[in-house]
Amino acid sequence: MRVRACGVAFLVLFFVSFMASVSMAAPVGDDVRVAVLPFDVHAGDDLAYLNESLPELLSDKLAEAGFDVVPQADVKKMLEERGVANVSDKSAREIALALGAGFSVYGTLNQIGETISLDARIVDAFDDEPAYKATVNKQGLINLLPAVDDLVVQMRSGLLRQDVVAEVDVEGTKVLDKEVVLMRLPLDKGDLITAKAINTALKSVYELGYFDNVKVKVSDVSGGKRVVFEVVEKPRIQAIGVVGSDAIDSEDIIEAISTKKGGVVNPRVLADDINTIREMYRKEGYYKAKVSHEIETGESGQARLNFVIDEGNKLYIQEIVIDGAKQIDPDDVKDQLALQERGFLSFITNSGVLKEEFLERDTAAIMAYYNNHGFIEARVGRPEVDIKDDGIYVTFRVWEGERYKMGTVGFRGDLIDDNATLLDVVSVDQLHEDDDYFNRSIAQEDIKHITEYYNNAGYAYTDVSMKLNDNPETKVVDVMYTISKHQKVHIRRVLLEGNITTRDNVILRAMRLADGDQFSGTKLNMSTRKLDRLGYFESVNVTPVQTGNPDEMDLLVKVKEKPTGNFGGGVGYSTFDGAFIGANIGEKNLFGKGYSLNLAAQLGEKKTAFDLGFYNPMVYDSNLGFGARAYNKQQDLDDYERDSVGSTFRLHYPLGNYTSVDGEYAIEHYEIHDVSSDADSDIKDDEGTHLLSSLALKLKRDTLDNREYPTSGYVWTGKMTYGGGLIGGTDNFVKYTMKTDYYQDLFWKTVFHWKGFVGFVHENIDGGEIPSDQRFKLGGIDSVRGYSKRKIVAMKSDGSDKIGGDKAFYTNLEVIIPVSDDWGIQFVPFFDLGNVWKEGEFWFDSVERFNEDGPDFGLYKSVGAEVRWNSPLGPLRVSYGMGLDDLYDSKEQVFDFSVGQTF
Repeated sequence: MRVRACGVAFLVLFFVSFMASVSMAAPVGDDVRVAVLPFDVHAGDDLAYLNESLPELLSDKLAEAGFDVVPQADVKKMLEERGVANVSDKSAREIALALGAGFSVYGTLNQIGETISLDARIVDAFDDEPAYKATVNKQGLINLLPAVDDLVVQMRSGLLRQDVVAEVDVEGTKVLDKEVVLMRLPLDKGDLITAKAINTALKSVYELGYFDNVKVKVSDVSGGKRVVFEVVEKPRIQAIGVVGSDAIDSEDIIEAISTKKGGVVNPRVLADDINTIREMYRKEGYYKAKVSHEIETGESGQARLNFVIDEGNKLYIQEIVIDGAKQIDPDDVKDQLALQERGFLSFITNSGVLKEEFLERDTAAIMAYYNNHGFIEARVGRPEVDIKDDGIYVTFRVWEGERYKMGTVGFRGDLIDDNATLLDVVSVDQLHEDDDYFNRSIAQEDIKHITEYYNNAGYAYTDVSMKLNDNPETKVVDVMYTISKHQKVHIRRVLLEGNITTRDNVILRAMRLADGDQFSGTKLNMSTRKLDRLGYFESVNVTPVQTGNPDEMDLLVKVKEKPTGNFGGGVGYSTFDGAFIGANIGEKNLFGKGYSLNLAAQLGEKKTAFDLGFYNPMVYDSNLGFGARAYNKQQDLDDYERDSVGSTFRLHYPLGNYTSVDGEYAIEHYEIHDVSSDADSDIKDDEGTHLLSSLALKLKRDTLDNREYPTSGYVWTGKMTYGGGLIGGTDNFVKYTMKTDYYQDLFWKTVFHWKGFVGFVHENIDGGEIPSDQRFKLGGIDSVRGYSKRKIVAMKSDGSDKIGGDKAFYTNLEVIIPVSDDWGIQFVPFFDLGNVWKEGEFWFDSVERFNEDGPDFGLYKSVGAEVRWNSPLGPLRVSYGMGLDDLYDSKEQVFDFSVGQTF
């Protein structure tokens, strides 16, 4: 036990000595000099070393507390000179005076069992009063250090004659837990009470922001002083209101601020909230808006916080100045800006509002515009914004410099082809041929073209840099491309990661690069696109990975799967089909093999249908796809009812990356019954049962950038269908259709969409009448809006009755304007044209119908607008169209509505 106690004491003293050597003393008693005299140690022999160590330890701790401590060497020397063996109060006073100290300290350390008792006597060198006594008791030698600390605390009170904090408390809190305040206080038990300490603590309580008033009370208790902070809480916010907000919804303001109901009015947070509201108004164009607050308090300690807003007038950009534009028309420069001057329709389009985040963007846009028009030295300064009472004035200062025309284009470095071939890769040389000005964007885009050209030749690590060589005298700039092709690279392995459900072969067959292939940048990009279009993955990342061999690389295909099953149901309505309910269940990655299976049902006012479909896009991992579908439908059309049951079988084969060919066989048994007396004559002729047997060949090319919301590209579909004749059935015909959808992004996220359709049907080689089912009838939300569905028809030769045409054409011209990207809402103004013609009439003939002259150019025309929404119930379309030509003795105005998926 003694050896163990000795070791513990040694470790304690070593740690204390080390800490004392790195501590900084707090300046609490610089005018108090203390001499620490020997302590008598009454313990076992193994603790005799404390006779020397304890005074050293106490001296260090007093020095840490900020006292001026007499070095122990000087104390020992004085004791030896005076021959003091046993210290008394008298000798302690004499030694202190001799050493120039105001106090001396000595005492005893007693150990009784596990209890240690540290008794100290503090002697005032200038006072004959008895010594001040301080005693500390602890259990175990391991607590020697805490005992010395407690002794120092007591000595501070005795030596400095200052009060020591014995207790700290908080009174007056009702809602806030007082522990929150105590945790933030810089005042604690054992600290000296000074004016500075109290003021610091008081300030920290105020800074919490929860109190209107704080007072401090100090009272005597055993061991020192009790310090109590008396607080008066601020009233709790029961409600938050906004007064004077018209331009911004009050709920949006309350949502944006940090102050919430149940909290208190914190001035700092309140100031931040006012700045937040001001910024909201700035973004809406209210730059003169004033925001203040008022608090309505009640007796219950609750309050209502009102933000009071004086919006002022909405300020628009009155003028944008391109200062310094001399060689280029300033209006052409302003066309490049996102910021626009106030226009006639600003109250609708919100143009003319200063969006400050666009200032930097527009500065870069001006710089790019000049660089792309030959001004390679152009500079643009920071925009200057002047907000006046009548509006906002924005100035961009431009230094144009000289304007350079395009010179020659050269290549150097690692050339894999001659200059003539490489010039076919780039576009910037065309500027030289056209004697046009230099365009930096085209030149930089050509870096990508050269890199891609080399990548496709297997040089995966090609570096291309561009240098402009300008001649100030001739005002011509030559472009030199430097190419470093490095080594040719092959694919060692294609590695897959992240596919849990989807089988490896489904991913690998979509890759345009495989093990052993030469690297190609185009094929790498195409692989990513192919995997994206599968629809099985939330994210796809194809990354080249170095292998250590510069001639090889691995491709790491990382995918994150997403749910591919769907189960849904809902209600819907369309003008033609009436109300219906529907449900569907499907899986487009069945068993992880890429199969798709879908079952759908629709029960409605005018249609009941069941549909089951299956499709395997790549049979045995080949390029051949196979699909089959079975269905059953009962339709109540305007003038008759049609019941059908049938199935189709389809083969699909891709021709390149964007084109595919389909072959399809369909067989359907259908019956036309309950034909009304007002029905078209071709319907009356076909009343009864029929067997449709047909073969179809379809060619399709799809270059759309996005299937759901396309902004560029087109889809072209051409189809020929042969019915009856050699393949049996009652319906004999040959039908040709061609449809094109073309998309082009315009500006401000708007997209131009053109849709064109042309169709022709005739008898097959066996002759016979063309079935009414295959004849063309236009009108309605899916063809020529502004005319009722299937109401644009032909007339019999004697004008006695309506029939479907053997020829049809229609086109839709639309501008798709996004209203809300988050909700998927679009506004679509349109202009439609279309008509059908019977045998003997030609496309675009303006023929007389319904005792009316035919429309101009032989086409019925309409204008209108449509709202589209990808709603939770399915695609919603609301269309209003106005026919511009007479149909049935009048111009129609048709409102069409459709929601939910029909089939």
